[in-house]
Amino acid sequence: MEKRVGINQRISISVIEMAMKAALDGCFTPEYAAALASGEFQGENRINKARSIIGKLTLRNPLFPYIEANRQEYMAATKYKGDRAIIFTALINAAYTFGYDSLTILGNFFHVQEEVSTPLLLNRMSSIYASNRSLPNGIYCIMPMFIEAGLLNRPQIGVYTKNDIEIVTPFARELYKKSFFVNNPMLNEDDYDYSEHPYFEFV
Repeated sequence: MEKRVGINQRISISVIEMAMKAALDGCFTPEYAAALASGEFQGENRINKARSIIGKLTLRNPLFPYIEANRQEYMAATKYKGDRAIIFTALINAAYTFGYDSLTILGNFFHVQEEVSTPLLLNRMSSIYASNRSLPNGIYCIMPMFIEAGLLNRPQIGVYTKNDIEIVTPFARELYKKSFFVNNPMLNEDDYDYSEHPYFEFV
């Protein structure tokens, strides 16, 4: 059985950041999420879809309890460019397995080459998500989010490269690690040696 793509609209990193702040402040509401969405989308249907995605990326994110328990570390880490890239990537991938699978495949390629094309990524992803219309739509949503986060670069249309990022805080590394285990719940977080997994090619 193929997995579902799940994400069909791109949400900007700035919107995720504002929504997360509201969630941590205890004032996140569906109405606030809709207001954020209406700044980027038009039409009730698209705004409602975006509102749901914003909630899933923040308040309903599996990583939210850890962020809430370490709020000061989160706020400090987001001030560093490399840490921001890792933090927002972790949030995306904990909310959407599609993002995790995309980065795992990219990590495999980046281990041996410097550039990855969209057709190559789509080809590999199609073995997991099937070759339907939602697959390229999902790629065209998720990749710009990784680029805006600072994890990836697009030197030309349809070509992606990995950014060399400097991670300053232990919090950012730990959050990224937790996003891996969200997607691999059968693995033991204390015993599993994840260092060679392609998902960690970026850190």
